[in-house]
Amino acid sequence: MSKKSIIIIISLIGSLILVFVFIEPLWSSVKTLNQEIEQKKLEITTTEEILAKTTELNQEYQNLEEEADKVSLALPEEEDIPRLLIQFENLASANGLLLEAISFTQPSEEGQKSVSGQSSQSQAEKISPPFPSLFLNVKVSGSYGAFKGYLTGLENNIRSMDTHSINFAIQSKEGQESISLLPLGIFEFDLGVSVYYQK
Repeated sequence: MSKKSIIIIISLIGSLILVFVFIEPLWSSVKTLNQEIEQKKLEITTTEEILAKTTELNQEYQNLEEEADKVSLALPEEEDIPRLLIQFENLASANGLLLEAISFTQPSEEGQKSVSGQSSQSQAEKISPPFPSLFLNVKVSGSYGAFKGYLTGLENNIRSMDTHSINFAIQSKEGQESISLLPLGIFEFDLGVSVYYQK
């Protein structure tokens, strides 16, 4: 064997030793780093899924909160008479009616009304609502068309209420019916309305 061949063999053996001593640990650390990178990618994916689910749940919560607000507006925890007065006044104005009077009565007093209102009231009392109610007598004046719009507004109002009686007459002046208002189609409307609340 020549001297040159011996040098080549020694160089190859030295190279193999260098590979096992220096490069193999480096390669092992690279493999370990790759595994850690894959683990981190998996953690990032899991975190993104959790964030997406959290965002979805937050959106559902906000939607439920809006629904809960609607329920609290439809059935407030108490009678909330000031807001009721504003609602009835705004509905009357929006439909071209004049709100002349609103009176509040308790359910026990409602049965002592005039004969014309007794039959409808007794039917309303027979059906006991699941929530306490406040009875209102609302008097408005205006045209029949405006009154129909007013009833539609009451029906579509977010506050939970029922109209249980309606009476009307030609608008009078100083207690006397005015025949001159008949062609104008101006009427006085008396409504009996039950408004519900939670307590």
